Amino acid sequence: MITGKMTDFNRYYSIDPAFEAAHKFYNEFVAEPKESGEYVIIPDKLKAIVSTNELDGADTKNFEAHRAYADIQVIVKGTERIDWADLDTCGAVVSEEYSKGGDIAFYEDPEFVSEVTLYEGGFMVMFPEDAHKPCVKPCENAAPATKIVFKVKL
Repeated sequence: MITGKMTDFNRYYSIDPAFEAAHKFYNEFVAEPKESGEYVIIPDKLKAIVSTNELDGADTKNFEAHRAYADIQVIVKGTERIDWADLDTCGAVVSEEYSKGGDIAFYEDPEFVSEVTLYEGGFMVMFPEDAHKPCVKPCENAAPATKIVFKVKL
């Protein structure tokens, strides 16, 4: 897991060439916002999912993890909490989509969880070993957050 500000994101370009393309899309989005939806940036390698999400309490969600993709989650407007845990510490699988061709599984909460609050321009990168619970309300009066989730095929 990596977290930081998009102003420093160029430090991570060496992880995967798609990181630079994601950063370019983000900068273009900030200059000229796009509609909610899915945008293919590099076919079979990188896509962006733009959405505005209602935030809920952590107890209403399960941890999730992916095998084939890394997530880069970036807050464009608002604030969002993302809970993180090492996948090996998560409880039993609640449901999975791997066997149906999807790239997600949901897990029972682990005993130890790190809470990361992202503000506008903040990002978090999650790899296959990073279980995460996105769209958590960081405080009682938090408004819906607009974000971009980049899916980077590994």
